[in-house]
Amino acid sequence: MSAEARHRIANLLHTYTALADRKDVEAAVALLGSARVSFPAGGFDRPDRAAAFFTGLWASPLPHRHDVSNLVVLPGRAAGTWTARAHYTRWVFDPGPVLHTLGEYELVVHEPGWAIAELTVTRTWTAGT
Repeated sequence: MSAEARHRIANLLHTYTALADRKDVEAAVALLGSARVSFPAGGFDRPDRAAAFFTGLWASPLPHRHDVSNLVVLPGRAAGTWTARAHYTRWVFDPGPVLHTLGEYELVVHEPGWAIAELTVTRTWTAGT
């Protein structure tokens, strides 16, 4: 079962980063609107706050790209849940690619329906700070 969980969670995480790279607020709300989401810049725990959060998070007109690595998936504390963590790099194109952020994702995923219940994003390093 863990191979299926790893596959499904990798797909969820890469779906999120693809949405982030496109700055697709509507799709991000569909994927994460009912989750508890925490970033260094804020977050939300109610669906009615998701769109405003993502709109603000992706307000910069500069394009960017996320690369994900080191995904680890483990059974969660509660039955039917899985936890995952991964590293990410975020590149900003200004005009060429510039490394902007190194960070981590932590997820809690509910197995029935394979939905993200929690997403926590941390930043180990950000350019200019």
